[in-house]
Amino acid sequence: MSNNKKPIKAFIFDLDGTLIDALPDIRANANRALKKLGYDFQMTTKETQPHVGGGAQKLASNVLGKPMNHPDTMAMYHAFTDFYEQHPADEGKMLPGVKETLDTLQSKGYKMCIVTAKPAKARVKVTAALGLDGYMTLALSPEDGFPKKPAPDMLLECCRAMGVDHSETVMVGDTRFDVEAGFAAQCHTVAFAEHGYQDVPAEYADKVVSLPHFTDLLKLIG
Repeated sequence: MSNNKKPIKAFIFDLDGTLIDALPDIRANANRALKKLGYDFQMTTKETQPHVGGGAQKLASNVLGKPMNHPDTMAMYHAFTDFYEQHPADEGKMLPGVKETLDTLQSKGYKMCIVTAKPAKARVKVTAALGLDGYMTLALSPEDGFPKKPAPDMLLECCRAMGVDHSETVMVGDTRFDVEAGFAAQCHTVAFAEHGYQDVPAEYADKVVSLPHFTDLLKLIG
């Protein structure tokens, strides 16, 4: 919930599961990587979903059941990111209510950024393909030189770029990583998109603003 009475001036969004449905592309590119590397199994959408949100290397580690820096994990990670650069948004699309919400926020003069665990090269292509670039002051991935969420660094860099204080900013996401990053950055409000890939962490259920519909975000600005 809100932690002070400063007016809201800006919004920071997670990407996958918050603004866009990237799960079909994540699954497809993971399966392309598995096939290229000679593995004899493929991931279903249901099997892929729990691995979204922690970044491509974490996904590779989880899918293979091997440590993050294991050579097989790194080979999977590189193959996945290479395929994602080639197929950034074959099936991806904005989630319901997102365009309407972004249009309204932009028309009212609110500044917006994206912070994501998606590899930077793929992020650039995805945001361009799905028409998100025109709304955003900045979009960041860990490959841009920042620690992954839940570290607050990407959020704070976005605040700097937008010229606002963290206490004037709303963080919007759909995973524990997003929620914890928002609180670590001491954002004005942390909002949780219920249309995403994870349930709100139980210990944060009474501390976040839940969004059953993405357009509910507009209630924060009156």
